[in-house]
Amino acid sequence: MKHVIAFASKTALTLALLYIVLDLMYQVTFLNVLFITVILSLITYLTGDCMILPRTSNFTAVAADFGISFIILWIFLMNIGGFNVSPAAASVISALCISVFEAFFHRYLQQYVLPEDYQDTTETDSTLWSYQTEASEELVPEKDPQEKT
Repeated sequence: MKHVIAFASKTALTLALLYIVLDLMYQVTFLNVLFITVILSLITYLTGDCMILPRTSNFTAVAADFGISFIILWIFLMNIGGFNVSPAAASVISALCISVFEAFFHRYLQQYVLPEDYQDTTETDSTLWSYQTEASEELVPEKDPQEKT
């Protein structure tokens, strides 16, 4: 249930941000903004929030969300057309606004949503990946003279 509430709040706030940037500034229709918001929220929640954030830091997840948001917005805005400015500029501004929101949203996820589902494996990962090698002073083993070959 926590994931449903988190996804719904992410979708609502992303819709508000994209409505302000795309609809009011660049005159994209509301249905296009709604469609972009649903697709963008679904993809970024599954990849950035559920896969990348638990395994990395907040900064890495925000950078990944920025890249994913920019690419998705740019593809959709290229296909919509009808801009006075380039779709890349609208995509960068929208992705930056979403990234600022994502930085705070990731803190909410880490505090209230992810600890229940995600086990912190930093201790087990360090023991799984710590290898130990043997070292000795001799390079060639010495044979016992009384040992029969």
